[in-house]
Amino acid sequence: MLRNPRYLRAVKIVHRFALAAVAALGVGTTVAGPTADEMIQGTVSALIDELQERRAELEADHGALYALVEEIVVPRIAVTKVSRLILGPHWKTASQDQRERFMTGFKNLLMRSYATAMFEYTGEQELRFGTVTTRAEGRIAVVPTELALPAQESVPIEYYCLLGSDGGWKIYDIQIDGISMIISYRNQYREYIDANGLDALIESLEAKASEIH
Repeated sequence: MLRNPRYLRAVKIVHRFALAAVAALGVGTTVAGPTADEMIQGTVSALIDELQERRAELEADHGALYALVEEIVVPRIAVTKVSRLILGPHWKTASQDQRERFMTGFKNLLMRSYATAMFEYTGEQELRFGTVTTRAEGRIAVVPTELALPAQESVPIEYYCLLGSDGGWKIYDIQIDGISMIISYRNQYREYIDANGLDALIESLEAKASEIH
């Protein structure tokens, strides 16, 4: 896995703050264009308001916390595409049961990671939006942002979204300071699979997800 210190620091920041942005990117019904950043900012504001208003409730009830993330975040992630990109050639040789277990384990790990990290949002973080661009005849939208914190250098973050057949956007990659999280996970998991096998990786994901409270 990539060990660039700036990247690893940014990943921690993103886990604290990007929950809202990830959710927001799933809310359009048209191809992303000049108004995509306005749509994202409005959704981010609405979600952060809800998190702040329900902070005490969610801190006391992790079931409600996970339910909130499951409802808002998970549907905005292209889980199948993300899983296929991460596993690479191992996806092609995996059985349907292995694919489904990996997708579920990885999804649950992300869900619980974001759920436990969201309380670290303090209001000091600022996500600045650039101009949205599209690729592949409008099927892919790239939303450039900068994550700013007081007295720290801003971190460039790009959100890659895929337009589904239903007209909705879903996240399939996040690039932090030019480094793809998909590639980072792929490198890490490839090493693990080569050493231990795909079933061992799946069992590890399931165990890690169950340990996060």
